[in-house]
Amino acid sequence: MEIRKIEDWHAPASIGAAYARMLHAAGGEALGPALHGALTAAVTGVRRIYLFETTERHASTLAYFRCEPELIPLLALYTDAYRGMDPLGHAYAAAPRPGDLALQRIRPDDIASSGFRRMFFDDRGIVERVSVIQRVAGGWRGVNLARHCSDGVLDAGELDAFVALAWLALPMLALGGVRRAPAPHIFELEQRFAGLCPSLSPRERQVCARAAIGMSIEASAIDLEVARTSVRTYRKRAYARLGVASPLELLALVAR
Repeated sequence: MEIRKIEDWHAPASIGAAYARMLHAAGGEALGPALHGALTAAVTGVRRIYLFETTERHASTLAYFRCEPELIPLLALYTDAYRGMDPLGHAYAAAPRPGDLALQRIRPDDIASSGFRRMFFDDRGIVERVSVIQRVAGGWRGVNLARHCSDGVLDAGELDAFVALAWLALPMLALGGVRRAPAPHIFELEQRFAGLCPSLSPRERQVCARAAIGMSIEASAIDLEVARTSVRTYRKRAYARLGVASPLELLALVAR
C-alpha cells in the first residue's frame, strides 16, 4: 500500500476543457457527473468513482458515486460491516493540516479482510484503487477510483491527471449543491419503474429514476453519458406511458 503527501502537482493541458465543465457545474448536482466524465476521459478502465466528505476516520458521506449496478445493493453492507476495515482510513493522517493533499494506492493484497477483498475487489476484477484526500476545516474531502484488471494499474500520466482533477474538483464541494447519496436508490427505482410499466425501455427507466430523485436533465445527461435532447425524449416517452406530467408525479408512483 502506498500513502504519501502530495507536495507538488501539475495539471496536463488536456484537462482544460474538463475543468471548465466542472466549474460550470460547481454548486449544483451536475458536479459529480462532470468529474466522472473528466476522469473516464483521462483514465481508461475506470469501474468506480466515489466523491465523499468525512469528519471522522471511519465515517463518510457520499456526495456522488458511479459503480457497477450489481455493486449498488452491497453499499449498505460496506457501510455496516466493512468501512472500519477499509485501508482508506490510514490515508487521512498523511493530510493533517487544512489544504494538505494525500494520495493512497491500494491493491487487493493490501486488504486484510478476506470478505471485503473478495466482495469488492477480487470478484469484480479490481486490481487497484487510488484515492486523493484533501484536509479541510472540520474533516476531509476525497475522491477515489477503482481500476479493472483488464487495464492494469494507473501509469504515471494517468495518475497525474487524476491528482490534478481531484485537486481542482474537491474544493468545489464546499459550494454545496451536490446531491447527498441518492444514488444507492437509483437501481432500485429503475427496477420499480420496470415493474410498473414493462414497456419502458432501459434508458427510459434510467431517466425516470433520476428524474424521481430530482436530477435535472443536464445532470441526468452527464450521468448517463447521453445528449440532453435524448434525455428530454426519453422523459417525454416515459411520462406518456406512465400517465404523469412531472418528476413529483413520478416519485409518487414509486413511493406508493
